[in-house]
Amino acid sequence: MPIITISRGTMSGGKALAECVAAALGCSCIAREVLVEGAAKLGVSEELLRERMERSPGLWDRLTAERRTYVLACQAALAEHATGSDFVYHGLAGNLLLRDIPEVLRVRLIAPVEVRVRALREQRGMAREEAEKYIAEVDQHRSRWTRLMYDAEIGNPALYDLVLNLERASLESACSAVVAMAKRREFTMDDAARARCADFALASRVRLALDLHPSGRGLGLEVKAREGVVTLAGRLPQAQMMAHASERWIGELRRVAEGVEGTKQVVVDISVVDAYR
Repeated sequence: MPIITISRGTMSGGKALAECVAAALGCSCIAREVLVEGAAKLGVSEELLRERMERSPGLWDRLTAERRTYVLACQAALAEHATGSDFVYHGLAGNLLLRDIPEVLRVRLIAPVEVRVRALREQRGMAREEAEKYIAEVDQHRSRWTRLMYDAEIGNPALYDLVLNLERASLESACSAVVAMAKRREFTMDDAARARCADFALASRVRLALDLHPSGRGLGLEVKAREGVVTLAGRLPQAQMMAHASERWIGELRRVAEGVEGTKQVVVDISVVDAYR
């Protein structure tokens, strides 16, 4: 069974496609709310996360630390979900949050503006001009959000395995295409893929735990996990190392990682570089 992410513009039929695919494959269909609930279980305030999700991208420009925590929390929550079940996720940036899992099928759905305007007018009773303005604003919002939070262009076809255009194809045809693609061998979540998914989920939990702790916040350490063995690696300027009372600080990083569920062993590989050379 597969894990599928569906990216779409507003009123492009993404939710309907996700529900159709999930029903055909017999798996769950989830949205952004799952990330909020999952992140709350990992130590990030549910109320805070919901508030941040509603912010305009421009308000994140000065909030580098909050932006990083938000991304790590969402990634850890979705990765956690991926270890235990198959699903179709229709929400912003699902393809980017799970980009380290090659078996995930990443779909992009696009639709003509006319189709989207008609759907919006039928659902919300908007005038044509109002609907067109709304779609343009939301699309711009999502594009800026993705660029700021994930350093990626949401419309870049290279980020997806399958791009579907509803200009001529029906939603049912698009659904059939995704289901057929999902059954291909390269998108099968076999035992080896599940193991990689579990490693990715553990590494994601450790990254978030380090970011939430004063000893690891803002360091940008590389975190890898394999069968419960977590490796913390990075190169830090000498001045930064000295400011942390090295041995005690590294011990604290180790304890934070050891405290994350699923960690069996921690390897610390942090080197010091002379910033003046």
